[in-house]
Amino acid sequence: MVPKRVARAGVSLVELLVVLVILGLVGSVIMRVVLRQQRFYASAAELTSTRADLRDLATALPSDLRAISSVGGDIYAMSDSAIDYRLTTGISTVCQIGVGYVVIPPATLASRSGVTSWSSAPVSGDSVLIYDEGASTGIADDAWRPYKITAAPVTASCPTTTKFTATSAEAAAGIKLTLSAALPASSPQGSAMVFFRHAHYGLFVTGSGKTMLGYFDCPGAVCGAVTPMGGPFLPYAASGSGVEFKYYDSTGVVTATKTNVARIDVTVRAQTAAPVSLAGGTRSYVRDSLAFTVSLRNRQ
Repeated sequence: MVPKRVARAGVSLVELLVVLVILGLVGSVIMRVVLRQQRFYASAAELTSTRADLRDLATALPSDLRAISSVGGDIYAMSDSAIDYRLTTGISTVCQIGVGYVVIPPATLASRSGVTSWSSAPVSGDSVLIYDEGASTGIADDAWRPYKITAAPVTASCPTTTKFTATSAEAAAGIKLTLSAALPASSPQGSAMVFFRHAHYGLFVTGSGKTMLGYFDCPGAVCGAVTPMGGPFLPYAASGSGVEFKYYDSTGVVTATKTNVARIDVTVRAQTAAPVSLAGGTRSYVRDSLAFTVSLRNRQ
């Protein structure tokens, strides 16, 4: 008896080809969706980065510019793309007066009174303003007198009898500052002091051709290298510059006189570093801008 051949289930070549075609179509659709999502998120990240640069600048600049006293001579130079100004780096008070020097209280006190406080400790070559009460009891002859620190600060005694220090350890931690001139009698013990140095904000172009807002200051009267503070921004232009400064007096009129500046309007303009497209349309560069106003202290 001849055994029967059992038919085995299988897939024909036509069926296999149909399945492969369907899988190919599904894979193609999935890849297109994935690529579209990647482009969307890349574009969104590019826009977010550009707007973050604008916001960062709108946070950093006002805190520095607001402390400027134009009537006090804090603006050294100004243009539509840069400003050089007197940057306050600390405050203190006169604890002891010697021949050609003063001693100030230490920066750290148990009372946490903050008599001496600074964002950057003074060095030789820095400058300080010391309050001069003048010869009369009125305020007409009062003034802030500028002095240079002519030697590296060293420790010296700020006695507890001055009431600025409370312990012998604090007294021994006083700081001696050698000055370019002796203090007059109208700047006695207890006179206020303000430390400052030259600082600069301005547009500059990097080696790779990007336009950034740069910053430098001059500790010890030696200016450091320009540090990028934000960007890239649009290149400099007579109108529509990447970072544009405008200066106004107290009447709201544009002024070129440094001592008349009452407010500074800053406009920041940026462009995405690469073309973007959030809606699936044509990819293109996107520009954004931010404007803010800074009112100066002691303005006229």
